[in-house]
Amino acid sequence: MLLAIDIGNTNIVAGIFRREKLIKTVRFETYSKSKILNPKQILNSKFKTYRIDKAVISSVVPSWDNKINKVVKQLFGVRPYFVDADTFKRLMGIKLRKPKEIGADRLVNVYAAQKLFGKPLIVIDFGTATTFCAVDKNGAYLGGAIAPGVNLSRSSLHEKTAKLPLVDLKFPKKVIGDDTVSAMRSGIFWGYVGITEKMVRLFKEKLGKNAKVIATGGLAGVIAGKTDIIDTIEPNLTLIGLRMIGEINGGRS
Repeated sequence: MLLAIDIGNTNIVAGIFRREKLIKTVRFETYSKSKILNPKQILNSKFKTYRIDKAVISSVVPSWDNKINKVVKQLFGVRPYFVDADTFKRLMGIKLRKPKEIGADRLVNVYAAQKLFGKPLIVIDFGTATTFCAVDKNGAYLGGAIAPGVNLSRSSLHEKTAKLPLVDLKFPKKVIGDDTVSAMRSGIFWGYVGITEKMVRLFKEKLGKNAKVIATGGLAGVIAGKTDIIDTIEPNLTLIGLRMIGEINGGRS
């Protein structure tokens, strides 16, 4: 079995694959204000009954890398493979001026998406940041765009103003809000629908109108439900991509 772990800025997500089937997942906060996280205890409680043969990890939080590396070795007796830009040198073209700056999760996502859905394509990840990634008809990663995520925008409105509350992440019933909370929800959610539609249209001007649009991330379903510009939602895209990479290199560093 293969263990895939995505260390993100907001959450750490881990999943167990039996061949191509994702059979169990766990998600926990990267940083928790309420308690001290014990990743060893969490992973052990969820996955202790599985025999892990390979482990593949993507990370955008370097301070977590050694912790997770040690935990995986201790619990499962395997040495995890950490994905980076070098992983993809022989897997797909990367047309970036500074490839090593790109987040490993974005590379994993575009690699998995083109294997699953073809090319050209646009991958949108509604995470801590909302990222847009472009893959051309030859399968080369061209780059993309990065915007603040929905949660980040919501928190900033509350933290950087004197009177605006921290609103729940609920899509508003109407566009024109008649109180502060409904007005904030409208601006946040309909604003992100607008960002998504505009960015996709601009990307398609470069990639072609036939470029498929794949969405992932926690709020992908919410945004996709309000626009017809997204073709497919794959919430486990990063884990699936990590599984694919593990099959290629054996999950060994």
